[in-house]
Amino acid sequence: MESVFDRAAPEAAADPYPAYARLRARDPVHWSARLGAWVLTRYDDVMAAQRDRRFSADRASPFADRMDAAARPEAARMGRVLARWMVFSDPPRHTVLRRLTVEAFTPTAVSALRGRIAALVDSLLDDMAAAGPEAELMAAFAKPLPALVIAHILGVPERDTERFRRWSDDIADVVGARRGDPARLERGAAALAALDDYLAGIVAERRRAGASGALVDALIAARDADAALGEDELVANCALLLFAGHETTTNLIGNGVRLLLERPEQFAALRADPTLAAGAVEEVLRYEGAAHAIARVAVANVELRGKTIARGDRVFLMLGAANRDPQAFADPEAFDIRRRPSRHLAFGYGPHFCVGAPLARLEGEVALSRLAARFPDMALAEAEAAWRPHLVLRGLSRLPLALRRRAA
Repeated sequence: MESVFDRAAPEAAADPYPAYARLRARDPVHWSARLGAWVLTRYDDVMAAQRDRRFSADRASPFADRMDAAARPEAARMGRVLARWMVFSDPPRHTVLRRLTVEAFTPTAVSALRGRIAALVDSLLDDMAAAGPEAELMAAFAKPLPALVIAHILGVPERDTERFRRWSDDIADVVGARRGDPARLERGAAALAALDDYLAGIVAERRRAGASGALVDALIAARDADAALGEDELVANCALLLFAGHETTTNLIGNGVRLLLERPEQFAALRADPTLAAGAVEEVLRYEGAAHAIARVAVANVELRGKTIARGDRVFLMLGAANRDPQAFADPEAFDIRRRPSRHLAFGYGPHFCVGAPLARLEGEVALSRLAARFPDMALAEAEAAWRPHLVLRGLSRLPLALRRRAA
């Protein structure tokens, strides 16, 4: 097959699923010259690769080499900081870094946050109602909610959420693997440097003030008890949690609302039965997940479906394609919030399964159910979706709504 797949191309950004289907059927282990990487699209292959030690997360991102090649101090610093993120590390280092955070995101710990999340949701919905009858959901709700939640968990002042949301947007344009724009790379590098410096200040301040029960205090204590963990790793992984803790959940909420409003019968079902919200979140994750790809690098030659993935080759595991594989899901192109079961890979699989999955699920459940109850007549104000042209991430840049709230 001719190498034509480019998930970041405008037409693929708008609707990548026809290309995914073609690759799954005809060339599931596909070399893309435009990406300079292999692309895996079948569910079984994408799942298995995440447990295969021959595929490394270390420096697997498509931007790391560009950082070194750019020969600019800010870009080189970005490469160093990203190399410390646990998502770009392998066991045993990954195991040590993950252990620092996992307790904060257990289902029990996250469940205790339900009241706090509900209060934040209701406050943001009050603001939307007061500013109505129209709202731009991403700016008014989908971005601030996860940012406020992760700030609360980490112990970062809520007044600073707007700052790190701006930094996060610029970082996402690099981590999301948009290609060919040096200015975008420079903005992302500057944003990550600013976030890293900001969190170094937060860590220093919390050391002086003493523990208060926030996650950053637990991370500081773990760092002080483990000489193998560097201060720079502590700060870098605080940055990862702040970034990942809201960027993908923002996408989950925006994608979910759009899917529901495009399908009035599904939205009506959720309005009539709010207990469907948890299932709705799972179906959004499967059908239009917040992350569409995981990047890896082969550390040994791998034979797969008659192809040789050579040592050193980059590989994209296409979650968005795997989650619509007809070999894994019945009627995969149908969006059904009552679907059971759903073995989707939206949070990854294996050692790198998303540590924040319970939190994202809870935020999505509370957000979708309360939005449906508060604005039962809301509708899309624009027919065409404004997708961000990312390879790795899948989310909307804006989502204008007509709230049309019924009179009490």
